[in-house]
Amino acid sequence: MGRKAASGRDAPVRRGPSPGLRAALFPVAFLLVPAGTALVRALRLLVVLLPDGPTWLGLPAPVGAFVLGALLFAGAFVAVRLPARAYVAVHEATHALFGLLGGARVSRLRVGEEQGSVEVSRPTLLNLLAPYFFPLPCAAVLLLFGLVSLAVPMAGRPAGAVAALLAGVAWGFHACYTVNALFQRQTDLEAGGLFFSLVLVALLNLLFLWAALVALTPARLGPSLSRLGGLAADSYLWFLDLVCGR
Repeated sequence: MGRKAASGRDAPVRRGPSPGLRAALFPVAFLLVPAGTALVRALRLLVVLLPDGPTWLGLPAPVGAFVLGALLFAGAFVAVRLPARAYVAVHEATHALFGLLGGARVSRLRVGEEQGSVEVSRPTLLNLLAPYFFPLPCAAVLLLFGLVSLAVPMAGRPAGAVAALLAGVAWGFHACYTVNALFQRQTDLEAGGLFFSLVLVALLNLLFLWAALVALTPARLGPSLSRLGGLAADSYLWFLDLVCGR
């Protein structure tokens, strides 16, 4: 299963969802939209409800640091032609990781200057889309942050803001290269139907971003999940009213 990572074209996908499943997934994409609106509202509410304290860019310190890190990478991405090999490696490693998590055999991982490939014995939709919604470098920073926090609490402290800055840079890496890739043909996205794949990728990116900010800030997971659930229920009730014409 070879595919493009930074430029050029994807190699054909050997196996994936059938045409019938792709057709069935098209209307499912519309059912995911309310969940996306709920996540956007949850992100805003998360920032608003954080306790007063130091600020970066006019935002609570960890959120502002995360945003600053993402902006710094985006500025570098626009101003300088960054080598694509790092993204190629991350892209293929993410395919491999999700393949292993799904119980598939992974082999022949190749990383070039502009393109890469990896063989996954049982490609699934989740595996094919993984590099577009799962920011592996950012997840690694968050994992390290969580491990250090077990010994020394960091959320809400200066050290936590520095960790948020690094996580933001890693998120910017993912966001910039993913957007760049989406402007080119990606057979990975076509496997489940382009519309469904784009909606799912956007939704899962929002979910990861929400989870990252919950982890990096003093926000508590339980209340944050409760608020997200309430917002999702509201969004789907609104969607039901709209569909039923009430």
